[in-house]
Amino acid sequence: MEKAAERAREGDLSYFESLPAEELARLCRRKDDDQRSLLHSAAISGCLELVQLLAARGGGAAAVNDQDEEGWTPLQSAASCGHEAVVGLLLQLGARVADANSGGRTALHYAASKGKTAVVRQLLAAGSPVNAPDSTGSTPLHRAAAGGRLEAVKVLLEEGRAALDAQDKTGATPLFVAVQCDQASVAFYLAGRGAGLEVATKDGETPLSIAGENAPALRQAAQHGMETD
Repeated sequence: MEKAAERAREGDLSYFESLPAEELARLCRRKDDDQRSLLHSAAISGCLELVQLLAARGGGAAAVNDQDEEGWTPLQSAASCGHEAVVGLLLQLGARVADANSGGRTALHYAASKGKTAVVRQLLAAGSPVNAPDSTGSTPLHRAAAGGRLEAVKVLLEEGRAALDAQDKTGATPLFVAVQCDQASVAFYLAGRGAGLEVATKDGETPLSIAGENAPALRQAAQHGMETD
């Protein structure tokens, strides 16, 4: 199984095509010590033909939604890596977009945090819950804001209608997180979209109070957004 998993991660299609049908089917039914199937590994590789082969030999829709020891599905793995074609295939095969791993994160959380904008669009179109909170209360918009993924932030808001001032378990909004993580371009964009400058965390801090020397620019972005609405 270890050798097969390594070949799957490498996207070695010829290796699996050379296996006898019974052996391939047997391997597709097995999992490694972390409860990962070959389909998990192939999703990481991004090899569409290999994912097709393993899905066909490994149980189709049932295998597509297998979760490993930490709750990761093949869809989450493919989305995190930005493999658009594989994500599209998994969705066609019945992958559930709302499934979350042990950290409460969906495929959309990972696509957003990695700035995989095309995949973000795919998942939204497939009905992924745009405001789903993870175990920290962070939505995909929080994750994209923290990583400075401006294009993903725009898609989540403009196409996914994400909640602009959603608060995580500490009370932080996506704007607060962007300011806290020094993601100025995201912070100015969110402020221009109308994100609350004075929405306080549980510690009483606001985006404006922690903005420091960027506070005037943050106010200006917010004002400009109001004037252009």
